[in-house]
Amino acid sequence: AVVSTQSTGIGDVGCLVKIQLASNAGEVEGRVYTVDPESGTIILVAPSETLFIPSSAVRDVVIVQRPGFDCLEEIDKAYFPWMVEKVETRDWDQVRKDLLEHFTKHRIPIEADAPGDGDNMCIAGCVTLKPPYKVCSSTNDIILARVQKLLDSFHNEVGR
Repeated sequence: AVVSTQSTGIGDVGCLVKIQLASNAGEVEGRVYTVDPESGTIILVAPSETLFIPSSAVRDVVIVQRPGFDCLEEIDKAYFPWMVEKVETRDWDQVRKDLLEHFTKHRIPIEADAPGDGDNMCIAGCVTLKPPYKVCSSTNDIILARVQKLLDSFHNEVGR
């Protein structure tokens, strides 16, 4: 059942969509992984490929299904397995302590859930970091890029 027809924006992340391409170039179907807020390029995850579709190539977007709660996590597991580690195999307490020190040293505000209570961290009030503490997420691309750079430097320094 078709939910709606509209332009894809950041609010459509995780939706199953059918995209009609401009110039009668056909149609593609998959889940919206993300949308570049500046260029409007849609990153679509289809069963056999990942597509980068520039906004200029899109004639229409039909939302077939809204995402479930853990839809993006499932996409990561299915299509980007190298980004997902088995969280159960590591003790995250020391990594969390080291990260708290690292971000504090760089004067970046950071808050952490109580150990065992989700183990998530919130950096600069808008960036979420979850175990295995290698990839963070945010709707603020500028802060996200800076925090990811600090996170990468942390992992390079400690060899994790």
